[in-house]
Amino acid sequence: MKLLITGANGHSGKLFLKNLSTTNIKKYEEIHIIVRNDDLDRFIEESGLNIIKHKGDLTDVKFLTEVTRNIDTILHIAGVQMSRNLFEAAINNKVNWIIAVHTTGRYSQFKMASEEYINIEDNLLTLRDEINITILRPTMIYGSSRDRNMYKLIKFIDKSPVFPIFGNGKNLMQPVTATDLAIAYQQVLDNAVVCKNQNYNLSGKYPIKYKELIKTVASKLDKNIILLPIPIKLSYYAVLVGNRILPKFPLNEEQVLRMKEDKDFTHLKANRDFGYSPMSFDEGIESEVNEYKGEK
Repeated sequence: MKLLITGANGHSGKLFLKNLSTTNIKKYEEIHIIVRNDDLDRFIEESGLNIIKHKGDLTDVKFLTEVTRNIDTILHIAGVQMSRNLFEAAINNKVNWIIAVHTTGRYSQFKMASEEYINIEDNLLTLRDEINITILRPTMIYGSSRDRNMYKLIKFIDKSPVFPIFGNGKNLMQPVTATDLAIAYQQVLDNAVVCKNQNYNLSGKYPIKYKELIKTVASKLDKNIILLPIPIKLSYYAVLVGNRILPKFPLNEEQVLRMKEDKDFTHLKANRDFGYSPMSFDEGIESEVNEYKGEK
């Protein structure tokens, strides 16, 4: 099989390649990866995998047409915004199967958060008569200093004894580690007959209340934290004023309102079809906190 991977130098992409180099070194005839820099060069040399690197831009239609030729399967980790042109190139070159890693953000009740994802994804799903499509929808991804969410949270809690919360903090979250996603990619590839033309949510083991998530991080850091709930309405207007006064204010009003929204998603279908079994937040955050302590 000739496999093409986008987002190979991303968080879960690197872990997926590392797993291949230790457990599936002879599984793929060729592994093509699309990158924009040389970060993976040393890994490619030492991996023992037949990796063929392509430097290019996923918005470049000509490049996509060239790189998808003679490919059997595509693992598209680079994001939903990059899917349209890639799918078209794959169909034109008669690729058999594309596994696209998108997001549970499509389920948000807030239009600003979900509309783009829904429009892109629903249009792509109409193409299943022309190509086999599997959509994977992870929740918020974390697990190391490379994540953009939890690592910032860890640093803030380590430095501040007070943590402001928009609302009551009872909204549910179910973040997933990049480690579990990397395993899931291989599980899907290994179960093609079942997984082709299916959609799967990939979440953490259990839902957790936001305020309990904060307390768990503080506990792993051996910190005492004071939670400071701020009413949603007050938070909303404060952010509204902030955006009008400061051109680069770090939050918008919808982000505040989404703190009322539960972000818990069942992964039972993924467990049934390919054995997906992610770790709990308590397990996942411990390794990330330990990495933070080591860097500190």
